[in-house]
Amino acid sequence: MMAPPRGMPGGYGQQPGIILLREGTDTSQGKAQLISNINACGAVVDAVRSTLGPRGMDKLMYDGTKVTISNDGATIMKLLDIVHPAARVLAEISMSQDSEVGDGTTSVVLLAGEMLKQVKPFVEDGLHPQTIARGVRKAVGLISKRLAEVAVDMPPDQRRRRLEILAGTALNSKLIANYKDLFAPMVVDAVIALDPLLLDLKLVGVKKVPGGSVTDSFFVQGVAFKKTFSCGRGVLGLPRGTRRRARHAVAAPRARSESAPP
Repeated sequence: MMAPPRGMPGGYGQQPGIILLREGTDTSQGKAQLISNINACGAVVDAVRSTLGPRGMDKLMYDGTKVTISNDGATIMKLLDIVHPAARVLAEISMSQDSEVGDGTTSVVLLAGEMLKQVKPFVEDGLHPQTIARGVRKAVGLISKRLAEVAVDMPPDQRRRRLEILAGTALNSKLIANYKDLFAPMVVDAVIALDPLLLDLKLVGVKKVPGGSVTDSFFVQGVAFKKTFSCGRGVLGLPRGTRRRARHAVAAPRARSESAPP
């Protein structure tokens, strides 16, 4: 008695899977679908294109409950309700850039969109996507080689000055661009204080204190606490004669109707 061959009903081969699609699902494929994917990515790129650069414009986004005004690429990409699967890849690229580098979120989306725009004519001409991808990989190798040729070493005595220039350039598209002379050295101090092997940016925190001016911002190399610590009836870190006065200052919001006796 002969057993049925693999893949045949009753055989011991694995049966092909059955995929159920929701009603209304687009099952198009081929060149038309590739062009549709490129057009969808182009629509997302056009939404963030005008936010790039020092003269970039802010975008106002309303999700039904909250209004957000920003020109940050990662923020805009997170708030956009992108349904198209191919266009969502651009949002994931932006988020990856934000988590790994912390800057260039808009630039990486525009670069990806421009590459898709350049390869679109090849897709329309019927060139296979693998051939296009092979050409893009070759172009990446040539670009990396050219960058290595034009790269220059940074002298140790100019290292800090160069870092401040780079930090100021990154701040040109932010709301604090007018104060980059204040914040650029502050950013460099914060990065230099980190372990050069790890460079864990999560160790750099920003404490927001209401009131005052932007120019009152300063850098603390160490641990900064926003709250006042008390021990017993006094306040830590103050002379004995000023403890009672400090206690009244801390409790002032709760004693508006009548003040405690001195």
